[in-house]
Amino acid sequence: MFGQEPFRNYVFFRFRRVCFSNKMCNFAGALLNLTFTPTLHGIMLRRSAKHIIITLLLALLTTVALAQGSEADNIKQLQTQMYKLYPGTDYDQFIEVTERLKSAALKAGDERTFYRAWGNQALFSANHQRRNRGLQIAKELQEYAISHNSRFGIYNGTHISAYVLAQMGSTKEAEKEFRLAVDYLHEHLPGESAASSLLELSKLAYNHNNPHQVINYAQQAMREPHLNPLHRLNALSLICLSVADSAMYEEPDYVQQFNQYYAEREEAKRQNGRDDRYGFRVDIWKSILAHDYDKALQISKSIPNRLSQLESQRYIFRQMGDYRKAYVANGLYHRLRDSVNAERNAHLLAEMTTAMDLGRIENEAKELKLNNQALQLKQAASELEQRRLEEEALNLTLKNQQVELQNAAVRLKNDSLDRHNKDLKLSEWESKMQAQQSAERAHHVFMLMLGLVAAIVIAALLFFLHRRNRHMRRLKQAYDQLEETTSAKERIESELRIARDIQLSMVPRQFPAFPDVPQIDLYAHISPAKAVGGDLYDYIYHPGKLYFCIGDVSGKGVPASMTMAVAVNLFRTIANEGFPPSYIATKLNDTLSANNESAMFVTMFIGEIDIESGTMYFCNAGHNPPVIIGPATDDPSQPASTHFLQMEPNAPIGLWPGLEFTAEHIDNIKGNSIFLYTDGVNEAENIRQEQFSDERLIDVLAHAQLPDGQCQPKTHSRHIVERVSQAVQAHVGEAEPSDDLTMLCIKVE
Repeated sequence: MFGQEPFRNYVFFRFRRVCFSNKMCNFAGALLNLTFTPTLHGIMLRRSAKHIIITLLLALLTTVALAQGSEADNIKQLQTQMYKLYPGTDYDQFIEVTERLKSAALKAGDERTFYRAWGNQALFSANHQRRNRGLQIAKELQEYAISHNSRFGIYNGTHISAYVLAQMGSTKEAEKEFRLAVDYLHEHLPGESAASSLLELSKLAYNHNNPHQVINYAQQAMREPHLNPLHRLNALSLICLSVADSAMYEEPDYVQQFNQYYAEREEAKRQNGRDDRYGFRVDIWKSILAHDYDKALQISKSIPNRLSQLESQRYIFRQMGDYRKAYVANGLYHRLRDSVNAERNAHLLAEMTTAMDLGRIENEAKELKLNNQALQLKQAASELEQRRLEEEALNLTLKNQQVELQNAAVRLKNDSLDRHNKDLKLSEWESKMQAQQSAERAHHVFMLMLGLVAAIVIAALLFFLHRRNRHMRRLKQAYDQLEETTSAKERIESELRIARDIQLSMVPRQFPAFPDVPQIDLYAHISPAKAVGGDLYDYIYHPGKLYFCIGDVSGKGVPASMTMAVAVNLFRTIANEGFPPSYIATKLNDTLSANNESAMFVTMFIGEIDIESGTMYFCNAGHNPPVIIGPATDDPSQPASTHFLQMEPNAPIGLWPGLEFTAEHIDNIKGNSIFLYTDGVNEAENIRQEQFSDERLIDVLAHAQLPDGQCQPKTHSRHIVERVSQAVQAHVGEAEPSDDLTMLCIKVE
């Protein structure tokens, strides 16, 4: 085994690896020196004492190591919760989780996790319309890092402050902060990569038409150590755009430079695995420089944003020399931009007016409630004060009566003693007279006590009658308030019924939906859980195409119904223009997420069916997957083939601006039925809180179809919807509906 000196050094080394502070290390060293160092007389400790101390040290090592492992697991769990909550809108919960993560990381000495959690608080605040609060958090992070001389914290705080300033529109201040972050990182953390800050500087320069600065910052970013593929791709995209879209056209080799950077960008795109948001613009420039204007126009048409399409096309036409088309595209661009801005301003004004009215109503209701509570408290305090005064008066009366009785008893006793002294000198006759007088006095005292008791009883009756009259007055006031409350409730219920009728009138309710189009068999059903709800559906027939959607607004009641009305109107407006589902989802998200203080969002499924070819294009924004139902079999006992549609899980509409929605398609859906629904169908609960479930829905749909010969024209979809509705109602039974119930079934022959 080990000798004394090597073994002591080994144990001390292992103990320092797991200790949290220098004090614990010094304590361990003292114990080890005590164990292995000779005494002044040269006598070593006995072997048993050494074994005990070594055992204690090893137990302490194990305990500390376990504590470190537990703290590491806690930090990892909190990090997972933080990144899970970051895309959401629950501000208080996100701040609470990051505060716990900061405390755990600070305790464990994990500097980078501590400052990243703190920085995410600032970014979350800035991204959720709390930019001033985000800037304040970033400044607090900087001050804390400076006071604790944390280099990584100082850089992180400076970078986040610059990012928040850029969002607030303070471009010069943001550029200054980004440069400070880059210089500080190069000076104090030379092994770290400043590519993120340099790319933000390059983006600011590109937005302000400064191509030389764009290229300078982007090239600096590519020279940073540990550069990831996405940063390299972004840098090359910005360089390509600046080489092409700048005053550098006069240089004879600018095309060669563009092609060189474009080749490097293609390699970076392959390494990254996907293109960045500048890809469309770079490819258009590639085609223009190669004089392949048809390809440039084709690429511009694939841009989802109509304004970006027109902006690219007017420049392509100018490069082609077709100034007439360039003039037309320029006019369309300005008219569309003006109309979009006007529509956005009108929508924002309507939203602001509605929000102000709701806020005013809520404030008036709160003020009325507070006034009622104040009156109740004032009345209760008055009653308590009156009761206290009555009790004090009664106590004072009782005390006075007791004093009077005591005085009377003293006087009677004195008189009795006097008469007793006189009675000693009187004869037997006088004794008899005294006895008679004593009897008379006893009768007098009895009558006096009887009168006193009667007075007390009368006072008690008068007090009872007084309290009874006050109680009757309070009952009358309560009855009057109940009548007023009942009238207000009936008035509110009447208004909600009118709102329900208005809301239901916004969705189409006439079936068959398109009598002149025999290929379309469509039926829908909506049933709000409350007076007004947040579910929606809609469909529009464009020449040769059927546009449809179904959605569910977060929350219930009036706010959800208002969001539902806005979403339906926006869908109709955009779908009437013939745009694809992904573009419709993007425009809906841009509009609903603007100034979304109440954090309302909508899950939607948007589809477009080409009636001639049967091709279905669709975009799912966080909604339940539809069910594809195959053709009915000739044997009614044999179920039809049913399955959920597999698709990309896009985010719901309205969470935050700038979301990109993925579009998908099915080559041919003719002959099949597509059943769309909200979560009020599969999550409907009975009195035992058992859900209807996806499995029961699939089973009902598999047996819901009738052979084509047994269905009247355009009644197949209605039969399926009614069968599912009957199955859900049978499952729910006497239970109250927990959510809105909305279904839409479409079949194209």
